[in-house]
Amino acid sequence: MQGRLSWMLGAAAVLVALCAGSAMAQPRYPARTVHMLVGYGPGTTSDVFARLVAKSLTDRWHVAVVVDNRPGAAGTIAAQAVASAPPDGYTLMLISNAFTLGPLLQKELPYDPFRDFAAITQIAQTPNIFLASKTLGVSNLKEFIELARKEPGKLQYSSSGRGTPSQISVELFKSMAGLKIQEIPYKDSNLAFTDVISGTVSLNAPGLAQGLPYVAAGRVVTLGITGSKRSVAAPDIPTLAEAGLPGYEAYGWHGIFAPGKTPPEIVAFLHDEIVAILDDPKNKAVFQKQGAEIVANTPDEFRAYLKADYEKWHKLFDEVGIRPE
Repeated sequence: MQGRLSWMLGAAAVLVALCAGSAMAQPRYPARTVHMLVGYGPGTTSDVFARLVAKSLTDRWHVAVVVDNRPGAAGTIAAQAVASAPPDGYTLMLISNAFTLGPLLQKELPYDPFRDFAAITQIAQTPNIFLASKTLGVSNLKEFIELARKEPGKLQYSSSGRGTPSQISVELFKSMAGLKIQEIPYKDSNLAFTDVISGTVSLNAPGLAQGLPYVAAGRVVTLGITGSKRSVAAPDIPTLAEAGLPGYEAYGWHGIFAPGKTPPEIVAFLHDEIVAILDDPKNKAVFQKQGAEIVANTPDEFRAYLKADYEKWHKLFDEVGIRPE
């Protein structure tokens, strides 16, 4: 009996050693450089947010998280690269709402935004601000709507392209207010805005952070912000709903994704780490400076939000005749 007991104890010791060796063979995640792709160029809001998250993760993990800008095609270039990357947590993506609008705007999208990606968290939502040219002679939203109704089709608005917040927020405004305002698409968002200052176009809806310096300088007429509530970054500026268009709400959003089929434990780990970053008061201040409201929802909540956001804009696009190209 004693010999059998000794054999069993010895076998157990070997099994424990083998398990320990197997655990040691499994590399801790992350064990090497993580790449975070951004579908827009340096200096954009997406880039600012990505660099904040990447630096904070690098500091927490002592492993490099590198931002890789892949601008072009409203984020499609970056998204395609992430969709085809190994689902191991070492390739991530920070992108905005043009991502989920892709199927509504492009006939042959090389990925499915709902199938080919693992949602980690929506980090923030950002309202835009409606700014009109001072050459119009209006001073508020109601006067702008009255002018647009008197002269249907005469006023123009500048956008940063199909599917961008500067376009879809104005299209929703036009639909709800029953207005005819011509879109003038620009490749450069800065030029799209400065042409409002010069009076070349009547209206633009830039990101809040981009527009506020010009509001402070008195170079434009402020009509309101697109969110459902006033922004901490500009508490004196009313929402469009307050200013004369009840029920209006439109946000740009930013979120982080991994390739589809990324293991659930890695998705959960990334979610918890990123939410911890967003809860840091110093990081909150950076987001507020950009006019953004931190969200930090769960993967399930983010997926539900994405579908609801898609349906909202799908309905609008059908109404106004925006079709995939």
